[in-house]
Amino acid sequence: LGVGIYDAGVICWYNKYYYSLQRPSNFINQHIDPSWTPLHADPDFPAYPSGHAVFGAVSATILEYHFGKDFAFTDNSHQDRVEFQSAARSFPSLQAMAIENAWSRVPLGVHYRMDAEEGMRYGTEIGRSVNKLPWKK
Repeated sequence: LGVGIYDAGVICWYNKYYYSLQRPSNFINQHIDPSWTPLHADPDFPAYPSGHAVFGAVSATILEYHFGKDFAFTDNSHQDRVEFQSAARSFPSLQAMAIENAWSRVPLGVHYRMDAEEGMRYGTEIGRSVNKLPWKK
């Protein structure tokens, strides 16, 4: 998983600065509505691809290889948080978690649809490459 996360970070940030796509909220403010504010503050780096999508997909792909495609689980990490809905989240699979993770950034105005879709594609391909490595037990 560490190898996949490392590769995901390198590939994601290389592409962020290669394409240097502005965030949706910046585009909206400049060309549509200067008074519109996103639900989440923009990070200080380009939008494409979504880091959340890349990291979630690479993690899901690698973990799915070891635990299976139908690994259901509950994420309790958001319980008792005050800055957003503080409830446990249950998922029927690691892939379902990765998809929700990727798409969660679109309604916030932090990413475009293509950022999430391509981030998922990058992460899945990186995860598959890591899974093909000749690991020794």
